[in-house]
Amino acid sequence: MFDVLEARMNCTAHKKLANAMATIGANAVPVIFDAEYSAATVGAARMGATSPQMQIMNADVPDDFAGSIIQITVGSQAQAVAWRVAERQPDGEQPTGITLVYLEQP
Repeated sequence: MFDVLEARMNCTAHKKLANAMATIGANAVPVIFDAEYSAATVGAARMGATSPQMQIMNADVPDDFAGSIIQITVGSQAQAVAWRVAERQPDGEQPTGITLVYLEQP
């Protein structure tokens, strides 16, 4: 019972927090997009990387999603950018209704 309530709450929060639209096939769906930059040091060398990812509702994920090219538009006036679906994972061990998708440049 709690997992059903949590999934419903996550769906409502996701709609409010979505900062981008992902076009998957012919469908545009709200997503939370993040391309966080992380800095690291390896020995004396400094390195940095981004790990672009999005959170999407499970109901919006098609079955043949892996390797797909999708378009993501962040903000209302922004240009869409193409990304390839590198990996997808459910968000946590309990069914929360959200899928975490790691993206890469096509």
